Amino acid sequence: MAGNAAAEHLTAKRVVVVGATGQIGRPLCQELIRAGDTVSVFSRDPARARSLVPGAADHLRWQPDGPLTAECGGCLAAADAVVYLAGGSLFDGRRHGRAFVEAESRARAGALGNLVAALGVLDRRPATLIAASSVGYYGFAGRAGEPVDESSPRGRDWWGADSEAIEQTALAARRYGVRTVLLRTGYVLTPASLAAQVAQFRRRFGGWIGTGRGWTPWIHIGDEVGIIAFALTRHEIDGPVNLTAPAPVRSREFARALGRVLGRRAWLAAPAPLVRMGLGAVTDILVHGKRVLPAKVAAAGYQFRFPDIDTALRDIIAAKADQ
Repeated sequence: MAGNAAAEHLTAKRVVVVGATGQIGRPLCQELIRAGDTVSVFSRDPARARSLVPGAADHLRWQPDGPLTAECGGCLAAADAVVYLAGGSLFDGRRHGRAFVEAESRARAGALGNLVAALGVLDRRPATLIAASSVGYYGFAGRAGEPVDESSPRGRDWWGADSEAIEQTALAARRYGVRTVLLRTGYVLTPASLAAQVAQFRRRFGGWIGTGRGWTPWIHIGDEVGIIAFALTRHEIDGPVNLTAPAPVRSREFARALGRVLGRRAWLAAPAPLVRMGLGAVTDILVHGKRVLPAKVAAAGYQFRFPDIDTALRDIIAAKADQ
């Protein structure tokens, strides 16, 4: 965790984490446990969650499309905060069209809505709900060079509409007096998320997609976890929060930075139509990314551990080598 987040961690909390077994959930749980918090994991597969998040106090069965069990309800009533990170990555190596993405968004909103409804019937509720969203809120249409922050309007394309639907579902918790934070997360750098690109570079086929002028609003996993922990303790942080590094780069520069770290040249520009044939609608994210800035956490005093792309990539590559 970043030092500024540790300094704010004055009292232990009881935190329920939904989606604790994912690339963000696991390191977040590890950090909260290390800091002295009591973590309870809600999972469709408690046995798997127990093996992946061994230090949690509870590993409870949770059905996203079903009623909350009495055990989960009691855990929520005793909690200080809920962090909702459920949902798989769209970048899983398969082609996903618009229909799939929209169905996935509806499923996420439905499961989140069930959780918010469960909060509404509790006699005692957690003070805070932190829910995953995406920089897709700002859309991938229109001019990409203009900076956007949390005050910017949602994108007018269907990506923006999808993200807004999920956010509005989370914001319904406010009617119960629950502080609600929306995590508009960018491209999270982890050893797993970079694996395919690293493999391409090591085969000397590294490069970018299309013109390379689209922006990559990236964030190191250490700062992703750090900001979530920071938001848990800083009660003035409310509503949307951009989880992106303060120095986004264009996709061409991202490729060149990865090449520098790996000792390989970034030279191959993959045509966007060809990539779209392989990945489908998610190609928009890679080609038309926006220049997203983390204005809210910067104003609150969060200090990034990995503010520049070279430092972040070096750390991730080193971590991957140690695995």
